[in-house]
Amino acid sequence: MSDAARVLVTGASGFLGAHICRALVARGNRVRAAFFRRDLPVEVRALPADCAEFLRADLTDAAQAREAVQGVDAVIHAAALASDWGPFARFKRHNVDATVHLLDAAESAGCGTFVFISSAVVQGFGVHVDSTEDGPYFPLKYPYQQTKRMAEDLVLARHRPGFRTMAIRPCNVYGPGDRTSTYAMFAAIVDGTFGYIGGGQAYTCPVYIDDLCRGVLAALDRPEAGGEAIILSDGEKVRWRAYVEAMFEAAGSRKRPLNLPAPLAFAAAAVMTAAARAVKSERAPALTMYRVEQAARHYHFSAGKARRVLGFEPRVFYREGLRLTAEAFFAERRERGVPDGR
Repeated sequence: MSDAARVLVTGASGFLGAHICRALVARGNRVRAAFFRRDLPVEVRALPADCAEFLRADLTDAAQAREAVQGVDAVIHAAALASDWGPFARFKRHNVDATVHLLDAAESAGCGTFVFISSAVVQGFGVHVDSTEDGPYFPLKYPYQQTKRMAEDLVLARHRPGFRTMAIRPCNVYGPGDRTSTYAMFAAIVDGTFGYIGGGQAYTCPVYIDDLCRGVLAALDRPEAGGEAIILSDGEKVRWRAYVEAMFEAAGSRKRPLNLPAPLAFAAAAVMTAAARAVKSERAPALTMYRVEQAARHYHFSAGKARRVLGFEPRVFYREGLRLTAEAFFAERRERGVPDGR
């Protein structure tokens, strides 16, 4: 794909979408940054006017999806309802119905490439050690997993000559600007307590945001990626204990991580989930079964296919990545007038 191609990025107000927009502009693409539920972050708004345009669009509305794709050469669909809590119908509307509207609109408008940002969670929670796109696959128990897999299947089924579609499955993405996940972990380290489950012996599977962006942009350019689902991970085997200890070190904290035995974590999550459902809480409890399953069982995936198909080579691994993320986290706290707490 030409560096001058125009690319629609959905979910541009989110962590992944915002970074993808900046990476595209940095290499010379023109970007249409689409957003809806949240305002665009300042780093996206600051992109040069001759390289970026901004569009508030509700993609669950077919007419607005058609407006979003007009005049673009490619779509990177990063918008999603990403949560471990909420009713299935809400997830289906935002993750499946919106994807169908966007697919229909993009194909009708003559857009040549459609990259869907999926997730490794579509392979289910079980024992994943060097898992590949071929498996293993485990039952999908949660609405986010279920609807992301539904949407991914629909995207890949639309692949044909003239309309390349593909799915990128990131693992645990982190990096500067990750206010939903990594920054929340650092805040817990600084202001409260944080730790791991079951002695932190389960593998996790990080991928630094800049590496993820390189993989996504490579997918735009590689014809052989068409019709494929591709996992993006740094491939490094790291246990939650080592990862959390690296977070404490990056945060400059002298505290010790909390260890929650796995049986206790599952029991607590079950009780909290039942109580939250009983009162029809809109907010997730402190522990959900989703969170415990992902942290208590091996969750490690191979980046072999990404290397073969995309030429993907990760450059930033978790110790350096967490240090860079911590620097950005504390800089943002200082800008808000919040003490470091270290």
